[in-house]
Amino acid sequence: MSQPESTRTRPLAQALVSGGRIRARDGRVLEIGAEPVTVGRARSSSLCLNDPLVSSLHCELVATPRGVRLRDLDSTNGTRVGRLLVREAYLDAPSVLVLGDTELDFEPDPQPRLVSGASGPDGFGELVGRSPAMRRLYDVLAAVAPTELSVLIGAETGTGKELVARALHAASPRKNGPFVVVDCGALPSSLAEGILFGHERGSFTGAVARRAGAFLEANGGTIFLDELGELPEEIQPKLLRAVAERAVQRVGGSGYEPVDVRIVAATRRDLRREMNARRFREDLYFRLAQVRIELPPLRERLEDVPLLVARACQRVGRAAAEQHVLSHLQSRFRNYDWPGNVRELMNVASVLASIGAGQGEHVLSGVLPLEDRGEEPALQDAEPERFILAKRQFEERYFRRLLDATEGNVSEIARRCGLARHQVRAHLRKLGLS
Repeated sequence: MSQPESTRTRPLAQALVSGGRIRARDGRVLEIGAEPVTVGRARSSSLCLNDPLVSSLHCELVATPRGVRLRDLDSTNGTRVGRLLVREAYLDAPSVLVLGDTELDFEPDPQPRLVSGASGPDGFGELVGRSPAMRRLYDVLAAVAPTELSVLIGAETGTGKELVARALHAASPRKNGPFVVVDCGALPSSLAEGILFGHERGSFTGAVARRAGAFLEANGGTIFLDELGELPEEIQPKLLRAVAERAVQRVGGSGYEPVDVRIVAATRRDLRREMNARRFREDLYFRLAQVRIELPPLRERLEDVPLLVARACQRVGRAAAEQHVLSHLQSRFRNYDWPGNVRELMNVASVLASIGAGQGEHVLSGVLPLEDRGEEPALQDAEPERFILAKRQFEERYFRRLLDATEGNVSEIARRCGLARHQVRAHLRKLGLS
């Protein structure tokens, strides 16, 4: 579906979006703005439909500069615009949406609307950015942080989900309490319950001492459940009970222990689709997603690149290299969409700042971790060993400094260098620094 010329030529930095509204045949109207809204059978939907052919969370709509983006959430019976079955579409003209046996009339706004967040701070906690999307995010974080509401962060890999969780904790009344991170993607099914809730001595082979578990370790603070979508299915009912009752039972234990924690979770999967596919419990989702936050990918906030580069240069102690790094990114990464998001940009900027000054292009081509090679000739075969050696020496020095500075804390190393924890562990093993 095409979009009007008036909105197609407006730059994203102006924070103008084309919204609209959907109208049910019973007279209910749902306004569509810059924050996503959902339609489905679940009571928590922005528009709840009493139609057995509609999925719990059937579809999502949000205003964008291109028009209203409609996304089907892997519903059982699909979403149609007129007779056309769609997975994702942009709406900019009057249309009829068909969900199950229900028809909804879509009406676009006649004029784009200016969304909030066009001005304000350039950061929140460790988060950096002045784009409209990030400034809207800061407003949400500032409002949510002082509360006890559970938060679910959805985003692509590398966008900074843990930074959001840490920012919420640091701005909350629990800031002096513990902040405990659980990587659900790294939980073995056989050990997941004990890692989360603890175990009694002798409860299984190898349980030589009583252990508290992540929830009890986070008592009085915040527990961050990273990669929640990877949580083993058999653990979900037990996590639901812990979340609902704020009490946990250790493996091998006979009673429940109260626990005072605030829960922040993150996932790169769309758990609404996982719910529709019956791979994630609906009741657990609604317990954890009292507030749902979406982090934009870097390709949708490229105006934040200079601030992120400045942060990367400061982090490696090369603040003076900022302009050199920006110039190189402009010349070599102009058409790159950064699939690794902020983490990838920070890694590339850190390498450029650390070893880029005074190095020839042939050296940089062999050292940069990921690069858009579409505009550059292939690496010459002349001396590949020299390039590999330079890269390994840099990585070894870099990770040795991080190990010393953090006393071997892998989570802190991951935070400082912008990698995931499993990537840090892989680098340390490869370099013989484990």
